[in-house]
Amino acid sequence: MKINQLKLYAGIVLVFFLGVLVGSLGTRIYFKQRIEHFKKGGPLAKKDLLMEKLSDELDLTQSQQIEIGRIVEKSLGDLQEFRQKSRADLGKIIDHGAKTIKSKLNEDQKKIFGRMYEKLKNRQRGKRFFRH
Repeated sequence: MKINQLKLYAGIVLVFFLGVLVGSLGTRIYFKQRIEHFKKGGPLAKKDLLMEKLSDELDLTQSQQIEIGRIVEKSLGDLQEFRQKSRADLGKIIDHGAKTIKSKLNEDQKKIFGRMYEKLKNRQRGKRFFRH
């Protein structure tokens, strides 16, 4: 009889831990997909999320949703345009700084710095920092 109780408790604990594991994995997958959708969707996905939040929390009417949706869409477009311009300027500033540093180095240091800078640029290529 004690062995049966032990098996029962072990089974309950096992089911509990499996539930926790499956729940954790499911949550991770859900949020990963949601983040990827948000990244790939660009401004339209951001607009949809923002409008959903505004509509829910402010209880917007249909006409308010339309008007505010236009404002949000324009604002997101302006932000994207600003980011693109800023990104190009940021790359120019970084390049200028690297050239200025290089001008202060001897030939051996210039070679080493050049490799360091290229390595950094290659590592950051997937990120927006050096795109221009």
